[in-house]
Amino acid sequence: MAGAATSTGTRSGLWPAARWGQPLRPSVASAFLAGGLWLLVAVLCFVLAGLNSADGIRQTPEAAVALLGPAFGRGFIANGDPAIVATYVAGGVVLLLAALVIARLGFARWILAGLGFLVCAYYVFAVVRLTIDHGGTLIIVPSIALMLWLAASMVSVLPPVGRAMR
Repeated sequence: MAGAATSTGTRSGLWPAARWGQPLRPSVASAFLAGGLWLLVAVLCFVLAGLNSADGIRQTPEAAVALLGPAFGRGFIANGDPAIVATYVAGGVVLLLAALVIARLGFARWILAGLGFLVCAYYVFAVVRLTIDHGGTLIIVPSIALMLWLAASMVSVLPPVGRAMR
């Protein structure tokens, strides 16, 4: 009987034919998504550093607390210029490596992920320090930066991004 139930309870004509040949190539969309998130991180770094580079840290205190370094204190950072430079350098490195991720070079995503998780640890420290020092209204921009760096780092280490790099 055609179409009758077999002993396993399935019908013989309902299963698609088996595919033979080469497996399908994984999609590269996840690599472009990871690269796009890293481009946003680079833009954020350049915007934060640019807002504070004209007159130093005193120009925009809301954005100045989101630079890389001011949470360590005045004894380590001095006048704030090293924090501006560190943020510019981080933005440039991220921009270069994001271009390499978009070009699907696998080593770049691991370097970005390592840098991203390191910067996330700094931003957690910065948010906690601002909260302890009663700067509750100033934690908005560092929290946004933390979420963006964390999202880009997490997406970079996902297995589909690794498959897209092949």
